[in-house]
Amino acid sequence: MHCKARGFILYYNQSSSKTGKIREVLEMTTFDKLKGAAATLADAAVKTTGDLAQKGKKQMDLLALENKLSRAQRQLGALVYALHKNGEENTALVERYIETIAAVEKDIAALEPAPAAAMADDAQTAVYCPQCGAEVDPHAIFCPGCGGKL
Repeated sequence: MHCKARGFILYYNQSSSKTGKIREVLEMTTFDKLKGAAATLADAAVKTTGDLAQKGKKQMDLLALENKLSRAQRQLGALVYALHKNGEENTALVERYIETIAAVEKDIAALEPAPAAAMADDAQTAVYCPQCGAEVDPHAIFCPGCGGKL
């Protein structure tokens, strides 16, 4: 005799229904533990993926702003050169370019991590060799300086 419960087929020994019940309870407990572990793993994967996506988006935004800044600076330089070459002066237009550049620099500063935060991240990820004290890659197995096992 067998019955289906939660996707598992539980087989009962016809001579001992107690053994069958114990087996059913054990399999359900194992299934619940497995289900809980899978849910925890899935939640961690979703969180990590979200964090990576957000970091990637931030980097893309930062690169776009840096490109915009570079373009505005080149345009300002070309404008000042053309004005000087022709002996003209257009302070209002130059000021407008300078304001645009300042606004883009402000946006870049808002996206970039603070130097203290960047150094704190580096300090957390820095790994040092116990034999020679050299900084090594966190995933290294051996020290590139002395060859000692990490």
